[in-house]
This record gives sequence, C-alpha cells and structure tokens, in this order.
Amino acid sequence: MTDDLTALTPNLDSLGWTAQLTDWANTVPHQRTGRIARASRGFSLVFTGGQAELAASSSVRSDTGLAPSTGDFVALVDDPEDGVSVAAVAERRTALIRRSPGRIPEPQVLAANIDDVFIMHGLDREVSLNRLERQLVIAWASGASPIVLLTKADQFPNHAEAVETISAIAAGVAVIAVSNTNGHNVDLVAQHLTGSRTIALLGLSGVGKSTLVNELSDGVVQRIGEVRATDRRGRHTTVTRDLIPLPQGGIVIDTPGVREIGLWQARDGLDMTFPELAAAAATCRFADCEHDAEPGCGVKSGLFDGTILQRRLVHWKALQAELDLQDLQIEEFQRRVDSRSRANVERRMDGERPRKSKRGKKGGKKRR
Repeated sequence: MTDDLTALTPNLDSLGWTAQLTDWANTVPHQRTGRIARASRGFSLVFTGGQAELAASSSVRSDTGLAPSTGDFVALVDDPEDGVSVAAVAERRTALIRRSPGRIPEPQVLAANIDDVFIMHGLDREVSLNRLERQLVIAWASGASPIVLLTKADQFPNHAEAVETISAIAAGVAVIAVSNTNGHNVDLVAQHLTGSRTIALLGLSGVGKSTLVNELSDGVVQRIGEVRATDRRGRHTTVTRDLIPLPQGGIVIDTPGVREIGLWQARDGLDMTFPELAAAAATCRFADCEHDAEPGCGVKSGLFDGTILQRRLVHWKALQAELDLQDLQIEEFQRRVDSRSRANVERRMDGERPRKSKRGKKGGKKRR
C-alpha cells in the first residue's frame, strides 16, 4: 500500500495523452511531456511516463496568467539554473472551477481535463439539497458530467428513498447509493472508470472520498481518517488534489473536503441544474422579469401549477444574484487594474517608479 504518488509510474497513453496533445507539444519548447499529478504553490509533481518529476511551475503563471492545476497536460524543460520547469500548459478540455476564497474575484481550478464529477454526500448525515444543487452547478459548468454518489448506504436502511429524493432535483444525473463497507454498488461506480477516463471527487471531509479510492484501487493509495461522532465531519485527511491512476483503468482526482463552493461564471451550469426554471423563465412576457409580481411570468405560473417548487425558486434566485454580483465585482476589479496600469505608464513617462500592487499582502486568515 502507498500514499506516495512518486511511487506510481503510469505511461502517457494511460494518462490520456492523445495525438492532438502531441501536435500541441510540437509547437512549444519541451524536453518531456506529462500530466500533473499534484500541484502546489510554485511546484508541480508530473507523471511523465517514467519516474514522476517535481517541476517548478510559478513562471508559467507569471508568463500566461494560467496557474497549472492537477490534471493539466504540460510540457517540461530542463532549465540550467532552475532545474525541471513547466514550460507550457495545454488547453483544457474541461475544468472544475470554483471562485477562489477571498475578496479578489478570481477562479480556482480544482481539477482539469475531467470526464465526470462524482458529487459525494454521506447518508450518515442529512443531505443538504442547497449544497448539492450548488455542487451540480459547478459540475455542469465544468463541461464534465455530474454523478451523485450517496455514500455510507449501509448506515441508512432507506437509501432507495434517498436516491429517489435526490433524483427529483438532479435532472439527467445518475444517483447511486454506495457503501465502501459492504461493497454495495461499488461495481456500478467502477463502470465509469475505464481507460484514461478521469473522474474528479467533490464533497465534504468524511464522506468517504479517499475510502472509495482505496476500494476502487484494490489497495490503500490514500490516507483515510475517522469521522467525528459529534458532527459527522472528517478531519481533512486529504490535503492536496491528487491524480491517481487506478490499476484496472481510469483515473481519479481526489480532493480535500471543500466547504466553501463559490460559483465562478457558471450560468450554463445554473440552467442545467434548474432546467424547469430556465425553461419557465424563457416564457416570461418581459425579458427583465424578476419573477415576482410581473404579469405574464412563466416562473410564477410554474409555481402555481406545481411544476416549480418554492424552495428551488428561492435557491435559484439566490444563485443568480451571486453570479450577478460576481459580474459587477469582476468589472470593478478590471476597471481598477486598468486604471492602475494607466497610472503606472504615466509614472514611467514622468521618470517615477511604478506603484506595486497590494495583492498578496498579509490580510485576514485564509479560508479553505
């Protein structure tokens, strides 16, 4: 058993390398190519088909604005001074993105180049429908397909009823009750893991993400921890986003438990998560209908005839308002960046030193 990614040596084909990626690599400087197994501040662990390599990656962000993330396909160069470095990041097919915690409106990529997102909720606690819907929004917005896994089914006798309840608010999404303890439906989950298909795991600490990886890999490849009896929360055993090739095929990107899931430019994901509301809103008489007291409101009609639930409407409006506010924040932030850039140009022309950005200076406590 191992929790050391450096002990794994998958070949590039099993990692999803394609002829198109070879064509891309031929357009950028490189000595080797690979896929990021773990990204951390300034460095990335990269599977290259042989021994995994630790590569400096901070310069890529400074040059392109793109921070390498777990799941990215990359080109590596051997720098005489800095050693192995990430020279370029291939365009992502898909990306699971949340808004980065903090005041600055910017994205944080949780997993890149994924095919499915396993949204995991434990049946040892009450399933938060609002949290589930929020997770579905970012999963649909990623370009991958969401699948809901209700874990610890052995601890909840009525798991068939739970599947029915979740399926009612997750249109077009497979919902599977699974138990790592007795193996219930683990075979159904494994059917999604073939070839180089890549799955991202999303859920709170303690829902069984790492335990599921252990089960699917037929051996321990991730540390697992106990769940506190008082609040059913885990202890953040997984602290990095790790890309783990499975022996039977398929790839899992295990992530730390994420409590804060801010949306990031996810209007398409919102429509796909709330299809009944998106369809009803399209029939409103007025394009700027607020679905309150306006005449000819399709949403209010749906609420009246029961095709739209009040709870879903309230949450849909809240998520829309979050995205509207985000658009304003991005616009204001860009306006300030542009203004600062113009001011610095003028200072250079006057022979003065440009002012440094305050971004990144010490502030409040960093939230997970």
